Amino acid sequence: MVDDTPHTSRVNVTAQYDHPSKARDAAAALEAAGFDKGSVRVVAGASDEILRAQRQSDPYVLERDEVPPTTGAAMGFVVGLLGFGFLGLLTGSGLVNVMGKEAAQAVGPFWAAVIAGGVGGLALALAGYVFNAPLPLAEPPEHAPGKPDPRTFVSVLTEPGRQAAATAALSRFEPGLVTEWLANDGEWLPQRTGA
Repeated sequence: MVDDTPHTSRVNVTAQYDHPSKARDAAAALEAAGFDKGSVRVVAGASDEILRAQRQSDPYVLERDEVPPTTGAAMGFVVGLLGFGFLGLLTGSGLVNVMGKEAAQAVGPFWAAVIAGGVGGLALALAGYVFNAPLPLAEPPEHAPGKPDPRTFVSVLTEPGRQAAATAALSRFEPGLVTEWLANDGEWLPQRTGA
């Protein structure tokens, strides 16, 4: 463990990676190079699952579903079947006074319920699917709102003589940026910044 009292000279080497797996590999390389596990820190960006979902999503589609479209269609069918079927049963029995009840009464309550339930179920199934299906955007977005930050940072606190070994271990995994800061008598001074 590095002595981190205010008057001890120490170096903080930090690398930025575009993917969390590279950062995890770099942290393991630091530990394999003999750096104390307590002095190696990983500040994670978005997880692999979030990045994979982001890569696979269509940026030109507006997701507006409360439930998946197929579930919306199934729920619409069940509600339509039961609701309109019951209404057809009442209309076929002559208990509901609606225009056109003579046709429903002519086929009888059972067939009125079957026909009304089938038509109403299909209509609400279509509505449940359409209202939960994703829509194409009229204009593609400049930047996706709430886009997760994929950068992951690995930092190691070490003595001034070991900063080259830390930089070499971090540089093996193609970091976007590597910075070295020297703490001398309580002040942090930049030493080197580069890829």
